[in-house]
Amino acid sequence: MLRLFLVSLAIASMLGFGWVTRAFAGPWRRAVVEQRFVKAERVDLLGLASIELPPSFEPVGRGWGSSREGHFSPASLDKHRDDYQIMFRFEQGQHHVLGGSLADPVMLYVTLYNPAKPKPDATKITATTIQKFYPPVNTDWPRFNAHFEAQRWLPDVVTGDAVTRAAATNEGKGDNVSSGPPERWLVIHVDPTRRIRVDLYAWRKTYTVDEARALVRRVAESVQTTPKLQATFDAVAGVDAREDEKFERTVSSALAALGQCGIRSMGPGMTAWSDRCASWLSDDRRFLRLARTMGRIPLASFPARWNEAPEIRVAMPSGRSAKLIGPPDFRMAQLFWDEPRRRWSMGGFGDHLFEGDGLDADLIEAIVPRLRDRASIHLIALANYDLAFSPDRVAIPEFVAEADRVAAMLRDGKVVAGVRAVPYEFER
Repeated sequence: MLRLFLVSLAIASMLGFGWVTRAFAGPWRRAVVEQRFVKAERVDLLGLASIELPPSFEPVGRGWGSSREGHFSPASLDKHRDDYQIMFRFEQGQHHVLGGSLADPVMLYVTLYNPAKPKPDATKITATTIQKFYPPVNTDWPRFNAHFEAQRWLPDVVTGDAVTRAAATNEGKGDNVSSGPPERWLVIHVDPTRRIRVDLYAWRKTYTVDEARALVRRVAESVQTTPKLQATFDAVAGVDAREDEKFERTVSSALAALGQCGIRSMGPGMTAWSDRCASWLSDDRRFLRLARTMGRIPLASFPARWNEAPEIRVAMPSGRSAKLIGPPDFRMAQLFWDEPRRRWSMGGFGDHLFEGDGLDADLIEAIVPRLRDRASIHLIALANYDLAFSPDRVAIPEFVAEADRVAAMLRDGKVVAGVRAVPYEFER
């Protein structure tokens, strides 16, 4: 009886799951099928070109990767580094499946090529731009190529110098990580004359292979480029030089700002000092770390422990500068003598330790040998700067001002109730 009950329950569960799946899938599937033949609309590609697509296609993002901005950001052109091609990603009928992940039923990627460069070779289509097709591993090109070649490829369709390749995928062929259902069409159309490529990866329940071929061909044939496309590719040649100049200005400005902390000079891989500040610069000058002394408080006043550090009730004052956006820009920590371990240790101050803070961090490793008072908890303010990728977050004057403001309140007993901090300096 128990076995019969379990079998009945399993069958009911499968039937129920199927009903739920159809209930979720039905609306989007009907929408895609109904809108396949809706009159296409012209879609702008950041002023570089335009194409015609059914209105049910939505922009996802520009370029490689898995970012999902939901639009094509003009700012992304400033980060474009490829002088041969540029890609735009679209999707159709997107929805979540049970479990919350995206279904990705129809993915369409449009690639435009530099008019001043050699035409793309339509006779050598050996990969797709759609990463979803491949197994989720990092740049394993032999594995990617084997998976691509293993699919059931249909006869190519040639129109002039344009070639449309189509494969029936997800039939168990190729890499076992990416070969399972649902079955899809992978269709790739390369048009050398128009210098455009269109890749489509779609569930077969949404398009027949002929419909999929027709879609990518119509998209390619509809392309209209503008002079801005060539200008964007031409600008790539000078991007590296402009980025290098910007980086040099950022480094120079940051090192000059350290003067407000009493640090007059430093170089790559060095830790520089003043009475109340310590700063470390990475060998490649990309990362700058800054610490400022805030005050000492008696270790014996805090016998309780939280995450193995003295438990301190902290009331941080409001009114911080808007330029100090988050923990990388300003945070506090405590350095204390850990008698059971016979060493100095580090803990958060009013919060958990920030990622990357620890005794093995270059700056902290340099500070610890300069601590002498084992009976006190040494409070410090910290900031991390990425001079290459976040130059706008370098707010050293604001950091110093905030550190001094909080240090004064520590001395007045307004941050740790009933305890007045005593100033200290880094010992030589």
